[in-house]
Amino acid sequence: PLETDLADELRCAAAPGEFESMAAVVYGLQEVRGLRATVSELRGAAGRIPASAVDIRHLLWWYQGAGRNISYSPQRELVAELLVKDPALVRVDLAAKENYLRSTAAEGGTTYLPCSRPDSSMLAAVRPVDTKELQPVEVAAGAAREFWLTLQVPLGTPAGDYRGELVLTHADGREVLPLTVKVHSLVLPAPRLTYSIYYRATLTADGQPTISSEGKSEQQYAAELADLRDHGVLYPTNYLGHDGPGLVRALELRREAGLPTERFYDLGAGIGDGTSPAALAAIKAKVERLRARTAPFGYRDLYFYGFDEATGDRLTSQKAAWRAVQEAGGKMFVAGYEGTFEAMGALLDTAVLAGAPNPKEAEKWHSVGSEAFCYANPQVGVEDPAVYRRNFGLVLRAAGFDGAMDYAYQHGFTHVWNDFDNTHYRDHNFTYPTVDGVVGTIAWEGFREGVDDVRYATALEQAIAAAPAGSTLAREAQSWLDGLDTRLVDLDEARARMIDWITRLRAR
Repeated sequence: PLETDLADELRCAAAPGEFESMAAVVYGLQEVRGLRATVSELRGAAGRIPASAVDIRHLLWWYQGAGRNISYSPQRELVAELLVKDPALVRVDLAAKENYLRSTAAEGGTTYLPCSRPDSSMLAAVRPVDTKELQPVEVAAGAAREFWLTLQVPLGTPAGDYRGELVLTHADGREVLPLTVKVHSLVLPAPRLTYSIYYRATLTADGQPTISSEGKSEQQYAAELADLRDHGVLYPTNYLGHDGPGLVRALELRREAGLPTERFYDLGAGIGDGTSPAALAAIKAKVERLRARTAPFGYRDLYFYGFDEATGDRLTSQKAAWRAVQEAGGKMFVAGYEGTFEAMGALLDTAVLAGAPNPKEAEKWHSVGSEAFCYANPQVGVEDPAVYRRNFGLVLRAAGFDGAMDYAYQHGFTHVWNDFDNTHYRDHNFTYPTVDGVVGTIAWEGFREGVDDVRYATALEQAIAAAPAGSTLAREAQSWLDGLDTRLVDLDEARARMIDWITRLRAR
C-alpha cells in the first residue's frame, strides 16, 4: 500500500546542496518488457540542473521479520526496503515467502543463495555485487515496480523552478512524467544537533572485503563514509583499536571523505573501571595515545566509551576511571538510561539516552555542561522511513536534545543479509554491505529527511536571530516554532512553513 497520494507528475523542492527524494510507481496494465528509467536535463529561467544530479534506483520489496520493532519474529512480512541499481540482486519467492541473494564470483559467475532461513551457513562466502548503472526491469501484468529518485541540487544553482521529464522506455514504447524542481534561495546551514551513529566497521588486516557489519576493505569503508556524510551523519563512531596501522588509515579515509574533526567518538579501546594508581595511569596513557594518533588529523575533542547501558553498581564502579579520562583531557560518552545523571553527573560528557527524548533529562545534563543524545527510538532496523524522520528530526530538537547516535549503521545478528537467522534480534541495518559498496534503504532516506528538517529549523532560528530587535515578525515566527507539535504535525507542511517564515524574515 502507498502512504501518499498518487499524482501525474513528479515535484519536489530543495535548497542548493540538499538531497531530496521522489518516487514513481509503474503499474502494468499488461506485461511491460525491458522497462528503463532516465531523467532529462532540468531547465529553468535562471539555469539548468544536469540529468546526472538525479540518481535513480529500484525500490525492492522482500521478506523481513514482522512487527515494528527490532526483536526477532518468525513471522514474515513483505516490506519495501532496498534501493538498488539492479533489481535482480534479490529474488523473492512469494509462494514460499523466501528471499534469495545473488552472489557474483570474482570471475563473474553468479548464483542465488537463500537469505531468509534459520541457517545462514550457505551465505558464508556470498559476494553480493550491485551494478553501477541502472538495469531494466520486467513488470508483469497486474504488478507494479517503483523507481526511487534522489536529486542533489548542485551548489550555486540559482533559485527558481526547473522542469524536465522522467522518461520510461520499454519494448513497446515510451511514457513521460513531467518533473519539476523548485530550488530555494537559501543554502542550508549545518543542523544545530550533532548527528553520530554506532558504526561498527573495522579495516580487515588483509585488505579484503567481507560481507558483514564489521570487517571492511578500504573500498567498502570509503564508500560507507561517503554514504554517512551524504546522509548528514558526520561523526560516526570508531571501533578500530588504537594500535597498529588500521586506525591511521581509517583517519586518512575519514579526512578524504571530508568528515569534520571537532569530535571523535571512540569505542576502539575500553576504559574499564580500574581504581588503583596503576590502572588510572594506564587509562590516562590511553587518552594520550589516542590524542597522539588523532592530532595530526586535527581532531579536537576525544570521547571514550564506558560500560554499555550500565546501571547500579556496575555504572558507579566507573567513577574513578571516568574522572581519570577527564583529567587527561578526554571526555566520556556512553549509552544508558534515565537515572544515569543522578549516578554520574558531570563525569559523563555525553549521555546517549535510550527511548523517547525527555526534555527534563536534557535539562539535567545541560545543568552540568554535558550533552544529551538519543538512541533506540527506535533502534535501527524498522523498515519505516517516517518514524526515523520524525523521531530523530524535529522531535529531538523540540525536546532540547543535543544530538543523535542510533544503533547501528549496520549490525548483522548472525548474517547481515538475513533477518531470520537469530532468535533474539533482527538485523539492525540502515544499509547492507556489498563487495565494493553499499545498498541503501528507505529508512535511511527517512533519517536524512529528519536531519534536513533540523537544518531548516536551524536556518529559521538564524533568520529570527538576525531580525531587527523588536521585530514582530520574528516574534511570531519564534512563537510558531516553539508551539509546533512535532509528534503530530505533517512534516512536509512544517518544512514548507519554515521556508515561508525564512523567506519573509529575509525580505525585511
